[in-house]
Amino acid sequence: MENKPKTTAKDFFLYLGVIVGLYVSAVSFLILLFQIINKTFPLAGEYLTGIEYPIRGSLAALIIFFPTFIYLTMHIKKDLEINPDKKDVWVRRWMIFLTLFITGLTIAIDLATLIYRFLGAEDLSLRFFLKVFLVLAVAISIFKHSLYDLRRTTFGYNKNMRISLYIVSAIILASIAYGIFTIGLPSTQRARKMDETRISNLMSIQSEIVYNQWQKAGTVPTSLDSLNDPISNYVVPTDPETSQSYEYKKISEKSFEICATFSTGNKTTDQFKKSEAISYNGVESENWQHDPGRYCFTRTIDERLYKILQKN
Repeated sequence: MENKPKTTAKDFFLYLGVIVGLYVSAVSFLILLFQIINKTFPLAGEYLTGIEYPIRGSLAALIIFFPTFIYLTMHIKKDLEINPDKKDVWVRRWMIFLTLFITGLTIAIDLATLIYRFLGAEDLSLRFFLKVFLVLAVAISIFKHSLYDLRRTTFGYNKNMRISLYIVSAIILASIAYGIFTIGLPSTQRARKMDETRISNLMSIQSEIVYNQWQKAGTVPTSLDSLNDPISNYVVPTDPETSQSYEYKKISEKSFEICATFSTGNKTTDQFKKSEAISYNGVESENWQHDPGRYCFTRTIDERLYKILQKN
C-alpha cells in the first residue's frame, strides 16, 4: 500500500499564506486599477470624492502581500524540488481546487454581467468594458496557473515561468507606481490634509459670522477677534501649520473677504462639484476651490435666507 505524504503544520501555514497572499494581491490589484479607471474615465456629472482612500488601501496591501506571496511560493517550490512527493499533500490539492473554483466562478459571473448589461441595452461605457476585461484577465491567468500547478510533475522554474513572473511583477510595480503618482507622495498628502483643515477652519469662521454676527447684529464683524466668545467657548481657529491668524476684511455690512495661504490647489471643472459648492450654506457665490499660494474668498450673505433676528 502506497504511503501518502503527511501534511505538517509548516506545510499547512505555508499554503495558507500563499492562498491569502494571492487573493489579497489579486483583489487589491483590481481595486487599484478600478479606481484609476474611474478617475481616468469619469461619467458625466460624477463627483469623485475620497478616491485616494481605496487607492491608498490597495497600495498598502499590494506592497506587503504581493512580495510575501512571491517569497512563500518560491519557498514551496524549492521544498517540492527536494520532496516531490509533497505535491499530493491534501492542503496543496485543496488550495489549488479552491482557487480553481473561485476563479472559475469569477469568470462565469464576469461574463454573465457583461451579457446581462448587453441584453438590457444598458450603458456599456468604455470603463465598464475595461473593468470586465481586467477581472477576466486576472481570473483566467490565476485559473491557468493553478491548473498547470495541479498537473505539473517537475517544480523548477522554467524559462516561460520566469518570463511570466517578470511580466506580472512588472505590471504590479507599474500599477503601484502609477497609484502613488495618482494620490501623490506622503508629503503631498500631508499638504492636502493641511489645506483641508484650512478650508474647514474658514467654513467654521464663516458660519460664526453668519449665525452669531449677521443674524444678531445685522452686520459682519470688523475683525475676527470679535468672534471669540468665552461663553459659547468659540475660539477663532488659526492656520494649522503656522498658527497665524487668517486674513480678514469687512467689505460692506453684509459682505466680507477671508484669505489663507494654501500648499496645493483643488480647482476642478466638474460642474456638479461647482453647483454643490455654490448652493452650500446659503451664501452667494460660495466656492471653496482655490489655487496654491495666497487665496481669498469673497462672501456676500443672502438676506432672503438669513434674516436678521428681531429682538423682543
